[in-house]
Amino acid sequence: MNPIYQTIVLERKIPIPLYYQLKQFMIEHINNDSLKEGEMVPPEEELCNLLNVSRPTIRQAFSELAVEGYLDRIKAKGTFITKPKISGDFFQKIVSFNEEFRKKGMTPSTKVLEHSKVSPYTEVLTKLNLNKDDKTIYLERLRLADNKQIVYVKTYLPYTRFKNLLTTNLEDLSLYQVLNDQYHVSAKKVTRNISTTLPDDRTAEILDVEKQTPLLFVTTLAYDENLIPFEYSFAYYRSDRYSLQIDLYKDIP
Repeated sequence: MNPIYQTIVLERKIPIPLYYQLKQFMIEHINNDSLKEGEMVPPEEELCNLLNVSRPTIRQAFSELAVEGYLDRIKAKGTFITKPKISGDFFQKIVSFNEEFRKKGMTPSTKVLEHSKVSPYTEVLTKLNLNKDDKTIYLERLRLADNKQIVYVKTYLPYTRFKNLLTTNLEDLSLYQVLNDQYHVSAKKVTRNISTTLPDDRTAEILDVEKQTPLLFVTTLAYDENLIPFEYSFAYYRSDRYSLQIDLYKDIP
């Protein structure tokens, strides 16, 4: 048992329910990493004895924590610490990774894994309206928020149009910001498709997940102001850390 549980103090003379005090204790120490993601929570009976509370008190606290994304209950294995998923709205807005996560109060960062000139395969050529002998810039990146892996993304851009990108430091600079500042290109329209997939060996290693972990797989095709495609990418999101939010509105006659 993590020693932090020994420090729990439940006040019985205040009008705050015991289960809620326990819940808030757990949230505070999950957020400050005293209780770490993936760590197993002690069994209910053990906590009942430690805290001198009933099992329904523990269950109510844990049920609400599970609903809010702080606990993961796995049948026949136990209950584990987790953290609420980051809710992303990039399906509704054209926004860069850096901008999205800064707005959430998080610190984005990037590791460039490959940055080269390549001969792309047919699907990429077709999406970018390129000829069979055309080259592209291939950019492979790991995107992080607060130093935690969020998405592994492979991006293709027409080489002839953006050749100077090969000498640009894209770990410290946002790709979309560079395209806007240096090439006066911004996304007017973006088409995204989402599905799920299992990672191959390389993707699992980069994102630090097990090979049987489902990932959100998103393809993006971005068009400039003249509706000319300029970016085609494949992104693998950790589904345990990122979820998509889509707001739908009904027209009122």
